[in-house]
Amino acid sequence: MKIRKKLLIGFGFSILLTVVMGFLGYVDLLTITSRLAYIKSADAILNETLEIRRYEKNMMLFHDGAALNELNNYISLLRKDIGVLKKEIVKNIGVPEYNKLCERIDEYERIVHNIAKNPDDNGPIERVREIAREIQSTTEDFAGVERASIDILLGHLNRSMTLLLLTIASFIIAGAVINIKLASGISNPIRDLEDATKRVANGDLSWRIELKGRDEIASLGMSFNMMQERLSEARQSLELAIEEVHEKQEQLLEAEKLASLGRIAAGVAHEINNPLAIVNEKAGLMQDIISISDGFQNRDKFISLIQGIVASVERCRTITHHLLGYARPTEFIMEPMNLNDAIEDVKGFLHRELDIKRIVVETNLPADLPQIRSDKGQIEQVILNIVKNAIDAVSEGGLITISSGMKDRNTAVISIKDSGYGIPQDKLKHIFEPFFTTKVKDKGTGLGLFVSYGIVKKLGGMINAESEPGKGTTFTIEIPLDFKQ
Repeated sequence: MKIRKKLLIGFGFSILLTVVMGFLGYVDLLTITSRLAYIKSADAILNETLEIRRYEKNMMLFHDGAALNELNNYISLLRKDIGVLKKEIVKNIGVPEYNKLCERIDEYERIVHNIAKNPDDNGPIERVREIAREIQSTTEDFAGVERASIDILLGHLNRSMTLLLLTIASFIIAGAVINIKLASGISNPIRDLEDATKRVANGDLSWRIELKGRDEIASLGMSFNMMQERLSEARQSLELAIEEVHEKQEQLLEAEKLASLGRIAAGVAHEINNPLAIVNEKAGLMQDIISISDGFQNRDKFISLIQGIVASVERCRTITHHLLGYARPTEFIMEPMNLNDAIEDVKGFLHRELDIKRIVVETNLPADLPQIRSDKGQIEQVILNIVKNAIDAVSEGGLITISSGMKDRNTAVISIKDSGYGIPQDKLKHIFEPFFTTKVKDKGTGLGLFVSYGIVKKLGGMINAESEPGKGTTFTIEIPLDFKQ
C-alpha cells in the first residue's frame, strides 16, 4: 500500500471515528430532548387532572359557577393534550387503557354537567369522585413511566459519556500507535536501505533487503535488490573474464613451453638418430659375424644380447619418431569422412592383437551418423593410440566398448571405454603431458596421449578422460563436423 494511502486511511479513520461519536452524541441529545418534552407534557396532563379535581370540589361543595367553567376548560385541555400524546400514552399504557381513559373523561364530563344542572341530586357525586380517581391514577402512571424513561435515558447518557471518554482515550492510543507504526514503517525500511548501501559501498553484494508491502519504499527496496543482482552478475562476469584471461595466459605459456619443447625435441631427435643408426648397423653386423663364425662360444647368448640392443634401438627410434612428429608442423588433409569407417579400420588393424589377448570389442556405431570434414589419417591415429592404451590396460578376456554419436548438431563424439584397472585421480590430470605414463617400466613412451591431444586440438576438437580405479577408463573425443583451419 502506498504511503499516501496509509496516511489517508489513518486520518480518514480518525475523522470517521470523530463523526460517528459526534453523531451518536447528537442522537442521544435529541432523544433526551424529546423525552423531556414528553415528560413536560405528561406533567401538564397530571397538573390538569389535579386542577380538575380542585375545581370539582369547589363546584360540589360551594356550588361555584365559575368553578364549573374552569372545570370545563381543564377538561378540554386534558382531552386535547391526551390526543396530542396519544402515541406516547398508548406506548406506555396500551390501547385498552387509553380508550378507557378517554371514556372516563367523557363520562366524567357528562356526570359533572348533570350535577351542575341538578345541584340537589347527590347520587352521582361518588361516581364522579371514583372516575376522577381513575383518571388521576392513569395520568400519574403515565407520568411515572415517562419519568422512569428519563432515568433510563440518563443512565444511557452516562454510559454514552463513559463510552465517549473511553473512545476518546482509545482514539488517542490508537492514533499514537498508528503514528508510531507509520513512522516505523517508513523509518525502519529507510534505515535498512541505508545499511544496505553502506554494505554495497564496502563491496558486499550478497546482502538483500526484505521489505514487505507495496508502498514506495518497498518498490525502492526491490529496485535496490535488482541493482545488487545486476552488480553481482557484473562482478561474476568480470571475475570469469579475469579467470578466462588467466587461463588463456597459462595456455599461452604452456603453448610456448610445448613449442620450445618441440624445437628441443626435434634437435635431440636429429642428434640421436645418427648414433642410433650406427649402433643398429654395428649390432646387425655383429649378429651376422657371430652367425657365420664356426665354433663361436656362447653364440645363442650373444645373439640374444644383440637382439636386445636392436630392440632398444627400435624403441629409441619410436620415441624420436614421435618427437619429430609432434615438433614438425602437420599439414592436415581435410576431406569428407565417416567416423564409423575410421573406427572399423582401426579395429581391423588391431584384430590380431585383440585375438591374442582374447579382448572383446563392442561397437555402437549408428548408421545415420553424418559425415564430417576432417583428416581421416590423423583421427585414426588418435583412435589407434587410445585403443592400444586400452588393450594394455585390460586383462586377458577384457572388454573395450567404442561408440559414436552426436553431442549436438555441429559436433560428433567418439567414446572409448575399457574395463581395465583405471587411473587414480591424482594421475588422471597428467595423462596428456609428454612422457607421462601409467604403464609398467619400458612398456610405454608417454607420448601417445600427448600426441593425440595435440592432433585433436589442431582439428578444433576436445578430448577428455574419466576414470576410477578398478572401474576402467572412458575417453571422449569431440570433433566438429566441419572444421576450417
